[in-house]
Amino acid sequence: MQAWTDFGLAATAAGEWRNRAPKIPLARLNRADLAAHLDDWSLQCGHSPSAESAALSRGFCRTFSHELVEVGCPPRWTQNVISGDSADPHCHWSHSRDDGVDDIKGVWELSRFSWVFPLVRAWVLDGDDRHVERFWTTVEDWKKHNPPNRGPNWMCGQEASLRLIALTFGLQAFRYHPATTDARILLVARIAHATAERIQGHMPYALSQKNNHGISEAIGLMTAGVFWPTLPEASTWRRQGLQALQAQVAELVADDGGFSQHSTNYHRLFLQLLVWAEIVCRAAGSTLPPAIRQKAVAATDFLADLLEDDGTVPRYGADDGANLFPLSGMGYQDFRPAVGAALVLFKGERLPAGPWDETALLLLGPLAASSAPSVRTVPNHSNSGVSVLRHHRGAAFFRAPAEFKHRPAQADQLHVSFRWDGEWIAEDPGTYSYNSPDGLGALASAVHHNVVTVNKLEPMRRAGRFLWLPWTTCVPLPEASGLRASHCGYAGYRTDRRVLVRPGGFVVIDRVSGLLAQSGRFHLRWHGRGRTGLEQLAIVCSETSEQKYFTGDSSAGRAWHSTHYGAKAPAWCREISAAGANVIFVTSLGCAVRLENESVFIDGEEVAL
Repeated sequence: MQAWTDFGLAATAAGEWRNRAPKIPLARLNRADLAAHLDDWSLQCGHSPSAESAALSRGFCRTFSHELVEVGCPPRWTQNVISGDSADPHCHWSHSRDDGVDDIKGVWELSRFSWVFPLVRAWVLDGDDRHVERFWTTVEDWKKHNPPNRGPNWMCGQEASLRLIALTFGLQAFRYHPATTDARILLVARIAHATAERIQGHMPYALSQKNNHGISEAIGLMTAGVFWPTLPEASTWRRQGLQALQAQVAELVADDGGFSQHSTNYHRLFLQLLVWAEIVCRAAGSTLPPAIRQKAVAATDFLADLLEDDGTVPRYGADDGANLFPLSGMGYQDFRPAVGAALVLFKGERLPAGPWDETALLLLGPLAASSAPSVRTVPNHSNSGVSVLRHHRGAAFFRAPAEFKHRPAQADQLHVSFRWDGEWIAEDPGTYSYNSPDGLGALASAVHHNVVTVNKLEPMRRAGRFLWLPWTTCVPLPEASGLRASHCGYAGYRTDRRVLVRPGGFVVIDRVSGLLAQSGRFHLRWHGRGRTGLEQLAIVCSETSEQKYFTGDSSAGRAWHSTHYGAKAPAWCREISAAGANVIFVTSLGCAVRLENESVFIDGEEVAL
């Protein structure tokens, strides 16, 4: 077993590091010049970073970007914040497991160091030295209880990378503060050294995942190499990290900007990681290669196109609560802080001004952007299976992947979410847990999505926590008034969905048919946080049908909603069931509809089926 004294020995003397090591923009700015902006933004959004810093001193920490949870002071680093169980802090990380009855993410959460960012924000806001000392004493305690490569918090290279990024940000923010002593600078150098070796030794595994694991670990290597340039392998880490990042971005980002993980939240994490990678490169006097920047622009546009005025996006795919830079008082479901920073950095554009700008200021400094907010297009990223129809009262999100180059995250083929009069009334229920003991799991099955299912089956088979087989794709079809796609994921049946935008609102037409004219039992489900929203949907069926509402049904594992990882609350499911060989369901929002033979009448206008 290695000890901390085995690392960081070649680090530059602390005083020299403080004066010569690369700087991020925040290290160059005057705290007092920023304080007035943060004070104004804190008042606008009703969130006090100083109060959150004080809560940490009382043993409360925000977990999964959600509630403040009692974690101890100092934190209990190997206790699961979800279950309360503790993991072995002494064994080598390779002997730890993440596939038991407990959810290992509950152990890892505190060691992502998300608590660093409210401490930095609080210090910038009020200049209280206690925030800085709290940062250092908490880091010192983590180092004491997490020896190199021992315990669960060294199991995952991605978690180690996210921790190093947060630690680096905190060190840079407090770089010239008297509490940042020579011994503490050496402490961070040792953590950086041990982290880089942990990442480097198992990089092939991270790259094989074809997701944010490889991206984050490549950037973790770059971070260690750039900010601790006198460590023996610094230049190698920097070179290897950038090479791996360039290869991963080329492979994992589609030309339309879609990301391999099929998830809005993991897309946000990917953008945040790229923003940090550019900050790292600029600190070293360079910039990301043009090929990466080109994909960064596409990925930024992809997520910006999905933004609603309130900063929400249509949620799809897995969501583990990741938010790399909680550097504003905006809620977890508000994507404007991340998208706004990426727009400024990669495109020289900006969103309308607001408290979300705090993130861009603290990460990038006062960079110039365009004088007017960027104008977004109507999203139709068909290569990545993501499209939105707009109406003056709302939006209809359509998930129809025509090709999977990387493993699908959920069985969400043909899923539709509705936003109406400023609220998401029918939506994806989120991700509760990747390893929950109560059977809800990640809410990833088709039964948890707004689709038609056949004979109580799934369009893909769950082959593991993160693997579905076979990879059922959708066939896009021409549709003059909206969007249309179909798939044959249910053996012997075809499901076809049309999503239309009309003057009054939206209409969804589902047809499910047996390929050999055989009968089947079909269930159309719509999920939402409230029953009132689902009652706004008018639904008709071509056959005799049965309708039910469910809420918080534990026995069947349905009608739950998870706004944040590890948390669930009762929601509503509206289910319409019918049998036949050729069944048509019509769902309308804002329109009057009726079915008649082979036509549907929408506000009196006939549309052939």
